[in-house]
Amino acid sequence: MRLAVLAIALALAGCTSRSYSDDHYQRLMRSAPGAAQPSRIVARESEMVRAVQDEGRFSASLEFAASGAKVLSASGERLAAEYVPGLDDSEMVAAWSPGLVWMSCDGEFAVSQGRFQNATGDVGSYLTSWRRARDGDYEWLHNAAALDDPQPPREASSAVSDPNAIVVEGLESVDGNVSDCTAPTSAAPPVAEGSAATNSPDGTLSWRWGYSGSARIFRLHAFTEGRWSLVVDERWPADLRAAANQ
Repeated sequence: MRLAVLAIALALAGCTSRSYSDDHYQRLMRSAPGAAQPSRIVARESEMVRAVQDEGRFSASLEFAASGAKVLSASGERLAAEYVPGLDDSEMVAAWSPGLVWMSCDGEFAVSQGRFQNATGDVGSYLTSWRRARDGDYEWLHNAAALDDPQPPREASSAVSDPNAIVVEGLESVDGNVSDCTAPTSAAPPVAEGSAATNSPDGTLSWRWGYSGSARIFRLHAFTEGRWSLVVDERWPADLRAAANQ
């Protein structure tokens, strides 16, 4: 099921973004039927971006992480609590914004995919998986990100010539999706590459992530329109030799 989900178009490095009230997000959430509301992931990501920007440190994102959350880095899988505080200034993400959300029918698990810009103005893409905590908020489980190579021209990457300029974007459409609320007719298709599958409790989302040769991979299957579909298939460079030499 595809839903029209509105999200904040976050301003990128050196800029600020327009913030919207909780009432605004509540109106968006009420527009989605049932327990699965992709707009809640959009709102949670916006909340996390604000925390990072307000506190001036990317480790503020750990306040939104599940216990044992992991990062799929270019040099190996890392515990987020150990990896994120060690990032240097050039690696820190200044801002990001989701463009795609997939959520299980029961609303317990979700995956978001979007774009980011780091502290030096370079841009890239990211993926984050989420689960609903006992208090009802969402906490992230896995994160993977990589810079574009080659980088697009700065004019095309939403960077601005004046780093002190304030850029206020309008609302952009986010592709929000919910898996079918009927029991899958079969197990998720097997995927040879990557780690063991992570499945939503209701069995309507299944993803694998890990390493294949010199690449990081993230593949998400969703049960939609009565069948399993590969809805995200991401592959980024990796260098596991770096991990072996540490």
